[in-house]
Amino acid sequence: MPPFAGMPMDLITPLQLSHLEPIAQGAQKLVFRHPEDPRVLVKVINPRFIERHDRRDTFYKKRRRIGHHRAFAREMIEHLVSRALHPGRLAPCPHIQNILGVVDTDMGAALLVEAVLDENGDLAPTLQDLLETGRYGEREQQALETFFDWALASNVLINDLSTDNLARHPDGHFVMIDGLGDRAGIPIRAVSPWFNRLYKRKKIRQLREEIESLRQCD
Repeated sequence: MPPFAGMPMDLITPLQLSHLEPIAQGAQKLVFRHPEDPRVLVKVINPRFIERHDRRDTFYKKRRRIGHHRAFAREMIEHLVSRALHPGRLAPCPHIQNILGVVDTDMGAALLVEAVLDENGDLAPTLQDLLETGRYGEREQQALETFFDWALASNVLINDLSTDNLARHPDGHFVMIDGLGDRAGIPIRAVSPWFNRLYKRKKIRQLREEIESLRQCD
């Protein structure tokens, strides 16, 4: 019987991931399906990212207490920011992928996140998938506008609003699965709602242009 059918997930024993194929990967992170529960994804730092930065990082960057896990820290901070208006209440944000915790693996510390799945239990399509397969219609466009409205009203920080970082939930709304936080050395947007909204308007405009370009190529 799989853990998700009744047995608790083992959160103590380190996960063995290095022999598995990631289901997604980027410059900084690898993403795996949890070997015990397909509803959960495991995000680890890409070993190539670590090797590359170990070679070129300055002495100051190598001395950072958080090491190569800054992307995780950014994601976790925004996860908590999205809940800060409702302390002590069950109030997950529907537009941000839910973080379930941190675990050890044979590839280092990892984030456990709730997978955004479609009606069949497979990974939900990203905005990029919808555009490439001709499934981006009026309903999806309206859902994206709803996401934009939330992004501009929220104080959550976004650094990469791309078609690969938005997944369509089976309920119809879009969920941001990566690209949260502020990469700037001086976190101006974190203390200035005005700069934060200005930056997000820029990102939204760029995404609209990208979508229009992709639709014209069909």
